[in-house]
Amino acid sequence: MKYIINTGCSYGVMFMSFKEFTKGNNNQFKIIDLHCDSTGADYAKRSVFYTVSKLLQRGVSPKDMYVITEWSQPNRLYVELPQELCGEILNCKNHNIEDTFVLDSTFRKIDTSDTFIKKYKSLTTVFDNRVYANVEHSDLKSFDNKQLRYYIKEFVNNSPINNKPIDRLESYLTNILDLQNFLKSLDIQYSFFLMNNSFEGYYENFSNFSDTDITRNLIQQEKIVLPNINGLLHIRTFSDYLSKVWTLIDLSNFHFYKTENFSYGGIDEYTMEKFGHQAYTAAANPWDIPDEGYVTSFGAHPHESVYVNFFIDYIYEKIKPFMGEFEFDFTDRWSRTKHNALRQTEGL
Repeated sequence: MKYIINTGCSYGVMFMSFKEFTKGNNNQFKIIDLHCDSTGADYAKRSVFYTVSKLLQRGVSPKDMYVITEWSQPNRLYVELPQELCGEILNCKNHNIEDTFVLDSTFRKIDTSDTFIKKYKSLTTVFDNRVYANVEHSDLKSFDNKQLRYYIKEFVNNSPINNKPIDRLESYLTNILDLQNFLKSLDIQYSFFLMNNSFEGYYENFSNFSDTDITRNLIQQEKIVLPNINGLLHIRTFSDYLSKVWTLIDLSNFHFYKTENFSYGGIDEYTMEKFGHQAYTAAANPWDIPDEGYVTSFGAHPHESVYVNFFIDYIYEKIKPFMGEFEFDFTDRWSRTKHNALRQTEGL
């Protein structure tokens, strides 16, 4: 049996609607889908380390693993919560806890005794007896323990001191390098891609081009053409440490959407320029669609059919010897039932 290990944040949904666009094949592989909403690079790294280690313990050969990682934004703060405050999470047995999705070669969820990472109320992740969360995105009301709420609140209040912008950028590239080196040390094949361009387009105050009025106005035009950011700062320019780490990252295993205006485009850039507003409108909740203008923005989550296109354009030829061949069908591609399809059609 071969294993595709998929991870990332809410943009790491490569295979969540795949079954709507291909019937798969009869090859012997499973997909372990580790993606978790609102998580960052630390989670991506940890989730793969943990899952690969589990598979190795079970006797799975590294040559039978392939890792696909979507790297989220650098600003996300992912920390371990004190075990003594997490009883409600570690002992949870009801619908608030969710197991990792495991899919078969037809991209449908299967029942399995395999236990990997669990999710508590969607956003909090459980690795055996250790609990992690993006504390800046945590819904404090989701925790019954008042001490845990207080701990998270105080952690966030102190984050500007303990987790400055430069710290987050350095941690981001370090996590990418760590996972790269881990996989290379085991000779495990892998593909990396970005949520959106987190490697360039910075200003001296650490803000990014994606969060400026100029970019927002360009995105609101009928035909989206993203700005030229070649004159802005690269992530490596912010410190000597970042500069050194950048030279160690193997970009040959990254898949970027590139134009003359930028070099490291991710899912958002690819979707905006290739498919336009319909890709975001088709995925949006009706109440999120504005009366004027478009719902399109960086981080707005495009229709999951575009991941199938991204897979075909950038990953398919590389992974074909591992997974086998597929036939794809994009009939009625923008249907709401073909977005987040595993949860919609299988009652998950």
